[in-house]
Amino acid sequence: MSEKRPTVALIHASPASVAPAKEAFAADFPDAQLWNLLDDRLVVDADAAGGLTRSLRDRMTTLITYAIEGGADAVQLSCSMYGPVAVEVAGTQTVTVLASDQAMFDHVASLRPQSVGVIGSLQSATSDSAERLAAALSSQGLDVRIETAVADGAAQAANAGNGDLLAELVATTAQTLGQSVELIVLAQYSLAPTLDVVQVVSPVPVLSPPHLAASTLAKILGGGPQ
Repeated sequence: MSEKRPTVALIHASPASVAPAKEAFAADFPDAQLWNLLDDRLVVDADAAGGLTRSLRDRMTTLITYAIEGGADAVQLSCSMYGPVAVEVAGTQTVTVLASDQAMFDHVASLRPQSVGVIGSLQSATSDSAERLAAALSSQGLDVRIETAVADGAAQAANAGNGDLLAELVATTAQTLGQSVELIVLAQYSLAPTLDVVQVVSPVPVLSPPHLAASTLAKILGGGPQ
């Protein structure tokens, strides 16, 4: 009898994060059995409400609980906006529940860099990621200089499904930003498919949130790439 594969529930607030997460787990946790749960109004409703309301937090909590009760061995969120909900729920569960970029932030902290660059496709997402990264590092007593850069045109390329152009735009941004920082992090799951191309041309290491999430869960649950 074959050994049961661990089930990882991926909770998405946008269809755009499904493929990047799938690709990252295929590379860094191929033994995982992925279960994709999507509520594509989570971000829209949060934007309309001006942030996370109690009802929206409850909605995400319901999705996480549904995944756990359905047999998930771990739950991974792919939307950074709902990270605080993942942290809240994680404290009440025996099953691992991770915010979208929690594993990446923990990895950055373990490297103890003096400077980090953050690349995003939109100013709002880039600034949000940088602020949360700074808070995560500060909570561990680290004073790190953080620089941000928006890859102009990347959002349009991602929405159009133009992977080659997306990789080119992010790579060009990384070449410049990498001149003044020790490492670079990608702010969004939608940029994760560019990792291989960007890393080749970047003068410093580049980290991707779904790849770090996948490798972290592989260590927790077992079944990383051989």
